[in-house]
Amino acid sequence: MGQQPTPQPTPQDAARDVAEVDAARIAVGAAESRGLPIMLAATGVLTFLDFAAKDEIASPRRRRLVTGIIQTAIAGIGMLEARANPVNPFAIAPVPQPAAFGRYTAVAAGWYADERLAVHLLRRSRLSRPNTVAGALLAVSRPVGTLVAIRMMPRVDDRA
Repeated sequence: MGQQPTPQPTPQDAARDVAEVDAARIAVGAAESRGLPIMLAATGVLTFLDFAAKDEIASPRRRRLVTGIIQTAIAGIGMLEARANPVNPFAIAPVPQPAAFGRYTAVAAGWYADERLAVHLLRRSRLSRPNTVAGALLAVSRPVGTLVAIRMMPRVDDRA
């Protein structure tokens, strides 16, 4: 009643397994390169529309309604992207890495603070449509910030 010895893999088995891993890496890259630009462009446009609506709509109630609809659409885009491409291209760390988490958090918090400061200063300026200008700024800076955050994370395919 002993255990059966595990058969040794043949060179053909190893070659097949390596080819399978390479095909999976290509699929991960293709899925990300298809969906990410569309998602970033759509969220950028919706962010611009959200802020531009604040200059165009006088009623606070209607502004909140428009913002709610747009923010729901932005969240929906992210969820649809995750559902359409369920492949996780990021490497899972075998042990906790607080230093990496600290760097990532510092960059994200700094980016957020810079955005909020820019919006605050634009709203205090003498521009005729400060929210529209802020929306244009955020429509560019948020996708760029997303790309910076993505590039900071370790990848399954050894890209960093």
